Amino acid sequence: MDFVFWGFVLLTLVGVWYIVGLFIRRTRMRARLAQLRGNTLPIFNDTGSISAFIRDYRAGLTSRYFDLSSNISSGDSRPGLDSEEVQRIMDEQHVSFDKARLIRQQQLMSKNQIDPKTGMPLDPKAVTFN
Repeated sequence: MDFVFWGFVLLTLVGVWYIVGLFIRRTRMRARLAQLRGNTLPIFNDTGSISAFIRDYRAGLTSRYFDLSSNISSGDSRPGLDSEEVQRIMDEQHVSFDKARLIRQQQLMSKNQIDPKTGMPLDPKAVTFN
């Protein structure tokens, strides 16, 4: 019976050693997998659909000041920018991508009662500290 007990102890120690080893090496393995994956397109997010940043990049919604390539290469799965709204502003007002993003952001700030020029709240009850 002593043999069975020490066998279980040995198997438990080996299992714990294996799990701890996997835990310690997880960042190294992620880095290796990222290198193997490289910058290949398309990058899919958790839902299985193509990344919003790739769609925006392919639609030309990028500029020198708003470069989406770093988001694409890192596999960013955030929803991205409001492409349809930015495209609509570009078409209606005949402005560049950067100007359309600025106009959209100013509209959102105004809608949320924030002064688009200063960033200060327009609510008279708001308290700010300078």
